[in-house]
Amino acid sequence: MTRHILIVYGSRYGQTAKIASHMRGVLEHDGVIVKLLNADAIGRSFDLSGFDAVVVGSSVIGGKHRKSVAGFIKAHADTLNRVPSAFFSVSGSAASVDPRQQFEARVLMERFLVAADWNPDLMTTFGGALLYTRYFPLLRWVMKRIARKYGEPTDTTRDHEMTDWVRVDDFAHRFANIAVPETTPVVALTQHS
Repeated sequence: MTRHILIVYGSRYGQTAKIASHMRGVLEHDGVIVKLLNADAIGRSFDLSGFDAVVVGSSVIGGKHRKSVAGFIKAHADTLNRVPSAFFSVSGSAASVDPRQQFEARVLMERFLVAADWNPDLMTTFGGALLYTRYFPLLRWVMKRIARKYGEPTDTTRDHEMTDWVRVDDFAHRFANIAVPETTPVVALTQHS
């Protein structure tokens, strides 16, 4: 039985979109039909009835997840809590070598989900990217200072991807196993006397 999965993402500089697109490829390879949508382009009246499962991802900028993602979750919380669902949060803190920063990224994600009244089957944080070449000058300067403080890359002449693609693959495969449960019949074993 073919399953249809919706991936909705919110991305400011493109890394979350890249992760969502990569995840689509993994899920399609696992035999699932996937529709990928930007949360900024979805209206509140979007119909989820044609999907068997939903993955939602959001970037974190300035300690906040995307408003468009929060709006999507709020509009569809009942469905998200009923069907197999997953959430991923993308931030620089999640990629930090400092365990306290990784912990803060996890806490931020969990608080976001509690506030959204959503309990996904699977959730995680992924490291994002330092996209210095896309930042305006003041933001580039601020991000470099933050990166220096936490031992992250500070070369502002290029971008630095910090996403662990093996973890992204693992997350997608694990969600495929949740969304497309094994349909192999269980054979009862009988004991002969």
